[in-house]
Amino acid sequence: MSLEEYAERVLDLVVQIPEGRVVAYGDIARMLGEGGPRNVGAVMARYGSDVPWWRVIRADGRPPQCHDGEAIARWRAEGTPMVGGSLTGGRVDMARARWEGPVSSSATGGIHHVEIWVGDLGTDGAAWDWLLGRLGYRLGDDWGRGRAWELGSLYIVIESGPDVLAGGHERRRPGLNHLAFHAGSPRDVDAMVAEALAHGWSLLFADAHPHAGGPHHYAGYLESPGGFEVELVAR
Repeated sequence: MSLEEYAERVLDLVVQIPEGRVVAYGDIARMLGEGGPRNVGAVMARYGSDVPWWRVIRADGRPPQCHDGEAIARWRAEGTPMVGGSLTGGRVDMARARWEGPVSSSATGGIHHVEIWVGDLGTDGAAWDWLLGRLGYRLGDDWGRGRAWELGSLYIVIESGPDVLAGGHERRRPGLNHLAFHAGSPRDVDAMVAEALAHGWSLLFADAHPHAGGPHHYAGYLESPGGFEVELVAR
């Protein structure tokens, strides 16, 4: 595996660390099952400026080297538990703040699968096929009136058939409003939004794009030909 590929795995994990929680460099390596603290440290030093780097720290709770002041200020702002208290402490309380990693999708409460019924598998189904393939899903099963797209243990079904009632989907009615997907960097989101327009999707909230979700939230909101909304969230 190249450094760039390893870096992508590290950064994808770092963006999942919740506010107020931290991990040690070695924790990241163990979660990935590859590399060690030095490898993770090298990735963070080279590529970590656009992710919450202050949540990846030394095993004894000290800040990343040469970033003490800014890291401590961010810990205080996020309410990260600190030895000696948030006002005077300079080291994270690892026993209270350590993040154990993302919850597996197969764990109790994790999403098993999502099934989306569309009125026209030719138009709306094709738009979903492009989107899910672009996001890294793999086509698992195709039974003519539906397809299952797989990403690890999670799968998403796009289906049409005689049981689908007429009337169409309306995201503003009670029910499902939208699905949100992690979509990589802001540059990745921009590229996907641009490509999506040629695959049947339209851009929602164009006047506020890419901050329709707020000034600190970078995302693209798309609508399929059948009226389904997806949110492509940048790390």
